[in-house]
Amino acid sequence: MSSKVELGINNAFAIKKWIEPEEWTRVIVEDIGLSNIQFSFDLLFPSLKEANAPFFRNEIKSAIKKYNAKISSTFTGLIAYFQNMLVHPNPRVREAAINYYEDAIKITSEIGATTTGGHFLSFAIKDFEDESRKKYLMNSFFESMVYLSNIAYEHGLTLLTWEYMPTPYEPPHTIKEAEELYKEINSYTKVPVYFCFDLGHTTAFDIDRQCKDRNIYYVLEKMIPMTSMLHLQQCDEIGDRYWPFIPEYNNIGIIDPKKIIKIIDDYSDHKIQLYFEFVHGCEVSSDKIIEDHKYSADYWKKFI
Repeated sequence: MSSKVELGINNAFAIKKWIEPEEWTRVIVEDIGLSNIQFSFDLLFPSLKEANAPFFRNEIKSAIKKYNAKISSTFTGLIAYFQNMLVHPNPRVREAAINYYEDAIKITSEIGATTTGGHFLSFAIKDFEDESRKKYLMNSFFESMVYLSNIAYEHGLTLLTWEYMPTPYEPPHTIKEAEELYKEINSYTKVPVYFCFDLGHTTAFDIDRQCKDRNIYYVLEKMIPMTSMLHLQQCDEIGDRYWPFIPEYNNIGIIDPKKIIKIIDDYSDHKIQLYFEFVHGCEVSSDKIIEDHKYSADYWKKFI
């Protein structure tokens, strides 16, 4: 048993299916058997302005209290991920992205969580290939994060989290890049910025298959001191699979919970949140989605 980890779930799986707080909380607690929740902003209206109202926040808090659960963090979802956000080439869009994250911070505080973050930036190809333009936008990104860290501090958040990604267009995507960015950003910000490490995110196209940056366990060992949470998925080190931990995928995947927990115990000096994040096809039934999550939760509990 490890005292350095806490098992939970990202509730993005509930999108379009169990969309009301009462429903997704009930499914997570009673059907899946977990109570530690990472709230996905995809479960709110695409513009957080409309969702940032007492009615929505109170619904969430009421459901969490009823089922004796907790929201330990919030996270951006696919709506934000499909955007360039804080490095969009248009400054008006970058401003809108700042407003989005401001609202995310405020909602996070209102529903009792202490951490928010996720996807912050994705370079357009034209900007990525222009070094001067890329540097300019990266400096703009740091300025935005300093501002957002001040907002986070004012609203009682303890840290922000930035996701390690599987593409060079969305830094960081290598150990060296992560170490440099971690050091720089934390020299500016009011609250610390840690990484979220997804177990399927060592598969960038520009990293040779023989490179250590492809090895999940090696990368995790180096990333853990800079990491506050993991997104758990079964995967094969080839693609970003988002497979559940069921026999079909455990037989071909490379993720061993014992190894993950040992690395955390050996290399982390702080608690790490472990959140399941699976992506099922649109054709998969709701019963199957719940079944896969429950099996995965029971499977991981054996090692925690």
